[in-house]
Amino acid sequence: MDMLFPWPVRAPCPPPPPLPAPRRRTAEDAPAGRFATELLWLDISGGSISECGRAAGWLLGRLQKGRRAKHPVTSDAARAGVGVCLFRAVMPFSKLFQRLNETDEGAMRVVFLAAAGIGAAVALQKVVRQIDSLVVPRRRFRVRHGNGPAGVNFTSKTTYTVLGTSAPPTLADIPTLVTEMRDAFESGVTLPLANRLETLVAMKKMFVENEQRILRAVWEDLRRPEGETLYYDFLLVKTQIQNLITNLHKWTKPERVSKFSLLTFPSSQWVEKDAFGTVLIIGPFNYPFALTAGVVAGAVAGGNNVVLKPSNDVPFSSNLLRELFVKYVDPRVVTVVGPHIAGDGVDVVTSLMRQKLDFVFFTGSSRVGAIIAKQAAETLTPIALELGGKNPVFVDETADLSLAAKQCVWGRTLNCGQQCVAPEFVLVHRSVLEKFVEQARRWTHELVPDPYLEGAMGRLVGWNASASSAGDDDKNNAADDSDGNTSGRKSAAMRVKQLLDVARAGKHGEKIVVGGGADFSRGVVEPTVVACGWDSPLMREEMFAPVLCVVPYDDLEDATRMVRTRPKPLALYVFSKHKKNTRHILDNTTSGGVTINGVLFHVGHTGLPFGGVGESGAGSYHGEASVKCFTHQKPTLRKWRDLHDFGVFTDPFFVYGPHDRVKKTLLRAVAERS
Repeated sequence: MDMLFPWPVRAPCPPPPPLPAPRRRTAEDAPAGRFATELLWLDISGGSISECGRAAGWLLGRLQKGRRAKHPVTSDAARAGVGVCLFRAVMPFSKLFQRLNETDEGAMRVVFLAAAGIGAAVALQKVVRQIDSLVVPRRRFRVRHGNGPAGVNFTSKTTYTVLGTSAPPTLADIPTLVTEMRDAFESGVTLPLANRLETLVAMKKMFVENEQRILRAVWEDLRRPEGETLYYDFLLVKTQIQNLITNLHKWTKPERVSKFSLLTFPSSQWVEKDAFGTVLIIGPFNYPFALTAGVVAGAVAGGNNVVLKPSNDVPFSSNLLRELFVKYVDPRVVTVVGPHIAGDGVDVVTSLMRQKLDFVFFTGSSRVGAIIAKQAAETLTPIALELGGKNPVFVDETADLSLAAKQCVWGRTLNCGQQCVAPEFVLVHRSVLEKFVEQARRWTHELVPDPYLEGAMGRLVGWNASASSAGDDDKNNAADDSDGNTSGRKSAAMRVKQLLDVARAGKHGEKIVVGGGADFSRGVVEPTVVACGWDSPLMREEMFAPVLCVVPYDDLEDATRMVRTRPKPLALYVFSKHKKNTRHILDNTTSGGVTINGVLFHVGHTGLPFGGVGESGAGSYHGEASVKCFTHQKPTLRKWRDLHDFGVFTDPFFVYGPHDRVKKTLLRAVAERS
């Protein structure tokens, strides 16, 4: 290797004595190490650059075959081939280097060496990338004390007083519970992929074996039609869990970064996916299984353990959640707290937020989301917020009005309008306003002919709450949205009643097109379409009820400007056959997600991330995005130090001070190419 970079050299070093020419043989009948050595020495003793390239290529081929090869070649052998390529690339400059070395211009020698090194590095970039892609280490998860298999029947090396006991945790147990969950995470039980897979399989089994119990619990809480519950709270969750099971290894393995950087060359770089630790998930009432168990699955896939706080406003579903997780899942991985604690859940969430947590995932209203974010900021706890907002729908003059009206009415009446991605108001071009209103009236009668019929549509949350649970108005308003709800029990009916009163009064030009009736004693609200303007009180806040506003517009640019000046919505919908209008809306509005010529569908696609922006939330999940949501993307770089290049590449001199003119010049050149 002394011939590679002579410093200083007055005369070329004589080449080593040539070896006898190797007899002709193949890779199958010659030991790989000896065959490679002969080729390399043949090249050094006078072979051409093309012969050197063939030697290195053969070594790379043997490396790629790995263990399948009869005589596998290690990565060191492949690097040796690259070293020969580098040697042959620099050798043509030996005479020029000798002339420079005989002069007193030391700085010129430095510049020449740097230029030659940079040129060789660029020339070998593709070869090094091939080697780099083969030597990135496989994922090895941390092994800690007490790292045992996950499962319901486990033997803990730590004595727990709350975690895993038969009695549900009380409010006073919460500090101890969180401490023990953190200790369970430190034991390493959630980190191995085998344990994560076992938990996900158990969760899928939990759903498969309890389909009817889940449907029945949601029916008791919300009187939602069985078809809606079957898809949104059962099939969708089961599909998400199965996708995580299928792609767990792919989505959790380190991601190689192939971008070349001259400053860090030679190096390997990748992104590790580290679990946060103990995660708090606060679920809402409107989809008690999809927005709890579905989120838990992503956290488990990321290697975390979970403290789950479901909503107290759906007691049948929350109690069933706790019962099923206790039966099917290791309590060190998922523990449910809250269903057996009396009250509206405010005290439980407040106590949980005071504990040391590693991540918080909250689903609920923007108002309560701001409170959760403020509490998390006090301890610098990272959070993800899935909130809501006033979701607009654009219907231009080219749209299929029947389809647009049907989709808007359908999306607004699902779950009695109690969903964060439901269309809130429709911006209709004035030239087709009357036709759209007529279609909306028609589809309302067809989709929900009798809303008072049992099972025709869902009911407002708290429809079956006892009178004693309502309390006074101030207490209900204070409890509003405390644990992810958009309305407290009983106060939801009062709030919707106020909205309908505003629509009937028409003080700001509101006109009820269809519906407007309700039976609040049963939690039933008729699907209602109201024609109004931008100044209507109905346009101020998210309604979370089956009330759809229709607002005319004359100029699309003015309509998009009005939407842009309002809080950013969680979803936005466009009905148009005009590509230019669609592109104008997409480019001039901001929202968490968009569906074109439909509503809600982008949320159901497992390959798309779902989340809000600005006032509608932060962070996203679903599919691979769920794993990214619950893991820290840790950049990792490994410098190669065993190339025997005397530090020309592995430890360049110009990065160290003091920086003279030559070093500054080299730094600029490297930075421009990094």
